Amino acid sequence: MTESDAQPASPPPAPIPSTTSPAPRDAVPLALTAILSLTAFALTYRADGAGLNMLLIAAAVVGGLLWALRRRQITAQPAAVLVLGFGLICALGLTLRGGSLMSGLNTLGLLTAFSLGAAFLRLPGLTRLGTGGLLLSLILGFGRAFYGFPAALGRFPWARLRGGAWQRHGITRQGGGRVLIGVLLTVPVLVVFGGLLSSADERFGQLLSRLLTWNVGDLPTALLQLGLWAFFLGSPIYAALLARRATPDLADLERFAPRLGLIELGLPLLSLSLLFCAYLGLQASTFFGNGLDAGLTYSEAARQGFGQLTTVAALTLALLLLSHTLLRRELRLTLAYRFISAAVLLPLALLIASAYIKLNLYISAYGLSEIRVLGAVFLGWVSVSLLAFAVLGWQGKLERFAYFSLISGLSIIAGLNVVSPGRLIATLNISRDLQDVRTGERESHQEANFYELLNLGADAVPLIVAHLDRLTYPGNEVSTASEQRPKPSRGQAEQTLHERYPSPTDWRSWNWARSRAQGLVVGLGY
Repeated sequence: MTESDAQPASPPPAPIPSTTSPAPRDAVPLALTAILSLTAFALTYRADGAGLNMLLIAAAVVGGLLWALRRRQITAQPAAVLVLGFGLICALGLTLRGGSLMSGLNTLGLLTAFSLGAAFLRLPGLTRLGTGGLLLSLILGFGRAFYGFPAALGRFPWARLRGGAWQRHGITRQGGGRVLIGVLLTVPVLVVFGGLLSSADERFGQLLSRLLTWNVGDLPTALLQLGLWAFFLGSPIYAALLARRATPDLADLERFAPRLGLIELGLPLLSLSLLFCAYLGLQASTFFGNGLDAGLTYSEAARQGFGQLTTVAALTLALLLLSHTLLRRELRLTLAYRFISAAVLLPLALLIASAYIKLNLYISAYGLSEIRVLGAVFLGWVSVSLLAFAVLGWQGKLERFAYFSLISGLSIIAGLNVVSPGRLIATLNISRDLQDVRTGERESHQEANFYELLNLGADAVPLIVAHLDRLTYPGNEVSTASEQRPKPSRGQAEQTLHERYPSPTDWRSWNWARSRAQGLVVGLGY
């Protein structure tokens, strides 16, 4: 066969068009992540701890996200803005309050508020998000800490950084050289004036010394901390500016979820109601559990009763939410289902009252502590959520339950910052101890211990200083109220306070409670 007999080659098949459009390129998320990460690094590197720096970082994140949305001419969702506002209140709590309890609660509130608020800042649906969707959104929000920053790197328009693109925007190599010369001229200006200002103010000089004094051995640690901030802050920035959805799609799961009727769900719920009523009938003779069970001490009966009843209330709330999800939609607004829910909620309300009575007995006998405050707060949040379930369920608006429960939880944390649990615990225990000493009513009273009060944090220091001569130390407690109480060593107490609260050296870690405690400790004149 000759060359002329050969068949012409067929053209290559046309490429199949993609069904999904590529993600748009955007430089703002990566630039915002870089700026906020550097800001957070500057506010936390070699800092003495959390304080004012956390409030400044949180405010910078919220301000940056709102600025980016406004630049895109996108209106922020009011519900998400409210949640972010509670996050700022929690960050303010880290600046105002001391102690491990409030630090933990404020940190939890801050992370929760920023995770959900950023995810729904641009996208609607937060107010009608189900309980399962809210939990999945939280999990997804924490998961974005692993891929938010890399995604921002991938969406950055790197092609614009090539030479041709710079020239199209009027930036030539000659212009780049001029920028380099300007940077080189800036360095001596900052060095000269920075040195003069450092000489004028010692605190400003210490700040510059912390930022500019570098050790080659510290470089890996500094880079690691900067990278952690980039990944951590990349999560809310990706959620607010780049994510296509705020929560996983649960449509397929709901389609395959079993749908049950009133008989299948009514039997276990009504059985639970009868179980509650039987417990209440047995406890009625001892006024909701005021008496002691056989084999248990006063402390064990009160503590175990409160913890178990709190668990019952939380599990009942989860069971009611699960039952509502599994119930067929056409039955959720029926009168029969409402009465079944009421049959569970009414005796449960008495169980919660019994739990608080047990807690009150325990506090009156053994004083207040952080774990008891935390238990009371958690049960209060569960009680508010149960009340919201009853009201919204009766009105047929249970889709708003998750958002209401979220706002109520954040509001409780905000309220605790006003109450100051550390100061409350110290006030109650000291006043109770002084009353026991005057009356001598209790044969074995629990005395206010110096170290236990000191572990409450800086909020308790004013009361410690005011009653320093009346507090006891481990090993110095007396067994009966009739014996004479030894006075602790005031010098030992003052030394411990000075070691715990030294003079402040870093404004970034400033905390109002610690600052007040440091001032009182300095006034002791140790």
